[in-house]
Amino acid sequence: MKAIIIAVLSVLLAAVLVVGNIHWGKSQASSSHAIKNSSSNIDNSIDSNYYLNFADAWPEGAQTQFETKLKNNETYHIVLLGSEAIGNTKTGLLPNLKEALTDTYEKYVSIENIVYKDTSSNYVLNDETKKLIKQKPDMIIFEPFLLADNNVVDIYTTLANISTIIKETKEELPNATFILQPANQIYNASLYPTQVAALKGYAEKEGITYLDHWENWPDGKSKEVLDYINSDGTPNEKGYEIWSNYITDFLIKK
Repeated sequence: MKAIIIAVLSVLLAAVLVVGNIHWGKSQASSSHAIKNSSSNIDNSIDSNYYLNFADAWPEGAQTQFETKLKNNETYHIVLLGSEAIGNTKTGLLPNLKEALTDTYEKYVSIENIVYKDTSSNYVLNDETKKLIKQKPDMIIFEPFLLADNNVVDIYTTLANISTIIKETKEELPNATFILQPANQIYNASLYPTQVAALKGYAEKEGITYLDHWENWPDGKSKEVLDYINSDGTPNEKGYEIWSNYITDFLIKK
């Protein structure tokens, strides 16, 4: 009888050990899975505040949109829109700005440019805004073809065209932020400075951020400005450097 009891107890003990091992194995697997997932979440997390600190000078709406993009692990897209004055992909504002933005924001901010070689009136008449909308920008840094309009389109029409471009864009992209800026400084102009002053006044009236990069240029009445522009009036390397540095200081707070 005693032998039978011992045998039964041995079987029960073995069963308990087997069940215990199975339960322990499942617990370990579950814990390992949880740790792995936790590690994965940490690896994929973004320190939004780190990047937002650099964007401190942006308009409030742009900062909010940028924060949303970061939380969704998406890229905030900037488009430089302007005349030939802003340059091209090799020589102009874009190369310097792209390098600075990539160094600071890594993959979370991108930038490209759209160059239009005609007047603001033809931009509107030819529905060129559709090309801008197609790029789905979050921010548009807009030089509104002032030099192309100079002596061709009066400033009141230019400002009306700017309003049309902004309105058409925001109808499709309501969260897009517009930033206005003039083209480069030129030497000894008479009408052009009054157009730039009107653009600045328009920006203030409409509550649009205005990048007054002329603060970085020599006075237009000084021959010193000729050291920063080409014979055709477009900026040279030195000109693009002081212009892009101003925009960089706005986009990236140090």
